[in-house]
Amino acid sequence: MKYVIIGNSAAGINAVDAVRSKDKKADITIISNEEFPAYGRPLISYYLSGKIKPEFMNYRDDDFYTSRNIELLLNCEAEKLDVENKKVITSLGKQISYDKLLLATGSVPFIPPIKELASQDNVFTFLTYKESRRLKEKITKKSKVVIAGAGLIGLKAAEGLFGQVAKITVIDLADRVMASVLDKTAASLIQSRIEQNDIDFKLGVSVSEVEGGNSVSRAILSNGESLECDILIIAVGVRPNVKLAKDAGLKVARGIVVDEFMQTSREDIYAAGDCVESLDMLSNENKILALWPNASQQGETAGLNMAAGNKEKAPVAFAMNAISFFGLQLISAGIIGEADKNSIFDIEANKLRRLNIVDDRLVGYVLINDQQRAGIYTALINDKTKLSTLEYDIKAKDIGLSVYPKESRICKIWSKD
Repeated sequence: MKYVIIGNSAAGINAVDAVRSKDKKADITIISNEEFPAYGRPLISYYLSGKIKPEFMNYRDDDFYTSRNIELLLNCEAEKLDVENKKVITSLGKQISYDKLLLATGSVPFIPPIKELASQDNVFTFLTYKESRRLKEKITKKSKVVIAGAGLIGLKAAEGLFGQVAKITVIDLADRVMASVLDKTAASLIQSRIEQNDIDFKLGVSVSEVEGGNSVSRAILSNGESLECDILIIAVGVRPNVKLAKDAGLKVARGIVVDEFMQTSREDIYAAGDCVESLDMLSNENKILALWPNASQQGETAGLNMAAGNKEKAPVAFAMNAISFFGLQLISAGIIGEADKNSIFDIEANKLRRLNIVDDRLVGYVLINDQQRAGIYTALINDKTKLSTLEYDIKAKDIGLSVYPKESRICKIWSKD
């Protein structure tokens, strides 16, 4: 058997482990358009800040590829799929045959259609280790940085740059930071902590134009304001990388469409990770759930099914983020929405616990500096537990496993799962 995996991050690497657990002798080739072995993508802001050294960026041990007898093609673009003849045509001029193929192509940054933006040498995205390294080489203590995007990526870029540049301004069209995952109350706490570190925010506006020749010198905002700028970071969002699949005639909506076994519309081709649409168990809709754990689980599922047939179903998931900003710990999960009568708030100084309860079930939560019970809240969502069956009201300030009836509690403590 010949397995080809396009993509060398969480989904692809976990797929390799799964394939090797079932098939010790097959040929496995990984194609990656990056120049580095698999690395921990969530670590790039810590590399930028100097908290993580390059030697600790690797996602797997140095001998990962050799010990598993994997052919690794770095700096190699998969340019086309010949699905009829089961070949991958690459930028290195090599055609690679496959029996089973996994598309783990991830996502790509969205670049706004601003004139000359892509051609200027001080414009960066913040999605890859390469871009983080390039940015680190470019900044100086005098740099004035504008970050377009106050989502997760933009805010982590701001934190990574803190203390290394003269000025950081974060811009977003939304009225709050991390608008896709936080309500206004939680967002205000996060923004306040970041502002304490001399990082400025301009919300409700966007970058509409840039000035400068080969380098951006000013960013012009949609309200007419002009900002001095010698580093511009674009972090306004990402898009699933579906071009290869779409050009090959696979079924693609917003992401690559897969079934519960991670198989695409074409037999012997699977897909996993940020490039696919996943079933959100709370909304029962297909969505892009760009989450590292989700990509890992999907990759493992795809690998098992590639090697042993379609027997393993991918676990259903829901949105979840766990991150810190300047020491402020944030976990958000499920459906957050805006606060209403179904939302339970518990706010202390620099702490927040918000539970979103709908129809006797917990469907989402936000915890700031109060993460001790996150696992229990997550389990309540995942299990779709009726809150009325619990021993006491989860709105109590401190809960534990004792919230479950005795029989359920024993099962959870001793369950092998």
